[in-house]
Amino acid sequence: MSGNKDDRASGPPRSLTSAEAESWFYLVDGGWALFARVNDEFVRRGLSLSDLRILEAISQSPKLGVSEVADTVHMRVSTVSRMIARLSEVGDVERLESKADGRHRLVHLTDQGRETLATHVHLRDRVIRRFVVDAMSPDEFACLGIAFRKIKEAVAAADEESAPAR
Repeated sequence: MSGNKDDRASGPPRSLTSAEAESWFYLVDGGWALFARVNDEFVRRGLSLSDLRILEAISQSPKLGVSEVADTVHMRVSTVSRMIARLSEVGDVERLESKADGRHRLVHLTDQGRETLATHVHLRDRVIRRFVVDAMSPDEFACLGIAFRKIKEAVAAADEESAPAR
């Protein structure tokens, strides 16, 4: 077996080697430890990581519907809908009727929402710099980005393969 991508994809699923299992353990354990640290920093300041994800998604595409936001952040529509309702109540997002379909609601950031997002991003960036960027060489950090881009692409490809035909 040559070990190339095509060989791995065509054969039956294999169990992880002990070295791969160990790497996976460190990936998951380190990821959860980082998530907990970032979450702790946010909670101390009355902020929410989930809010950050929602606000970032909305900022990337100014007029998304709730279901598009949910797809972007990999959360259930009902969860995102409740979060957007709360963010709307505090003035961070605004819901608008779609000009194309009056039944469809679009969401976008308010000026206050952009300020809230900036506060969240500043805090997240400080924590990520301390526990990720500064813990690695520039090359290691670049490789981490490449690795996670590939993971996202593999998941997206699998999602496309399993999606019902339209």
